[in-house]
Amino acid sequence: MTADQPGRLRLTVLGCSSAAPHAAWPASGYLVEWQDTSLLLDVGQGVVRRLENLMDPRRVTAVIVGHMHADHYLDLAGLRYLFPWAEQADPRLPVHVPPGARERLDALAAAISERSGFFDVSFDIAEFDPEVPLQVGPLTIRFMRSRHYVPAWGLSVEAPDGARLVYTGDTGPSDAMIEFARGADLLLVEAALRRASEDDPARGHLTGEEAIDLARRAEARSALVVHYDPARRAELGAMCDAAGPWIRPAVAGLTRTVAPLQRDAGSQAPAH
Repeated sequence: MTADQPGRLRLTVLGCSSAAPHAAWPASGYLVEWQDTSLLLDVGQGVVRRLENLMDPRRVTAVIVGHMHADHYLDLAGLRYLFPWAEQADPRLPVHVPPGARERLDALAAAISERSGFFDVSFDIAEFDPEVPLQVGPLTIRFMRSRHYVPAWGLSVEAPDGARLVYTGDTGPSDAMIEFARGADLLLVEAALRRASEDDPARGHLTGEEAIDLARRAEARSALVVHYDPARRAELGAMCDAAGPWIRPAVAGLTRTVAPLQRDAGSQAPAH
């Protein structure tokens, strides 16, 4: 764990498990902070409860959901219940969702037997344009289509000092994602599978070996393996040990300060 430093991009892993419920930690959810700006990347089941231990979730600057599988967005319902029941929130929480997802949130409100506009009174919901960078306070977010079973996007978060965090979201092997993540100061790379044979032929997830290979080929300065069954922590830890200290399995509660490469000091990215 990197010590926290004021004026630096800071990551807190709220949850990084796979879709099945796990006692150890929640599904996908990552809090990224820069000074007074707080960005929640994905909000899978159990994430909001963890977030409450750190801050009032209603004070998050914005939420971004990379794709509409339950383990990446379902706790939006739990988050909504923290807001006033009837009156409109002022201000509403900006929630950025993938193209076409707005209709799915309307369907979720109906599925949980809530009134029309249930989310709208508390959330300012907008579908992001993957071709256009998104600005959240001083943070710039860019998107990359991932290789998954449904339309899904990875993303990068760039801070004013040039620090860059890249999150693959759910993805199968992808040369495009490697290029997107190239030189990331911190890469969050998924490893949902034990074996590639567990996946669909079209591929939508990575094995541990594939995750490490993607991070190495992207020349990420450091990396965390995410989106895995907590029972695999020791197995993935051994793989990371063999790869080097630049990559580790993530765990819920882990924090990292993300600093840019100090090129003027003559430092170099680590060789993997």
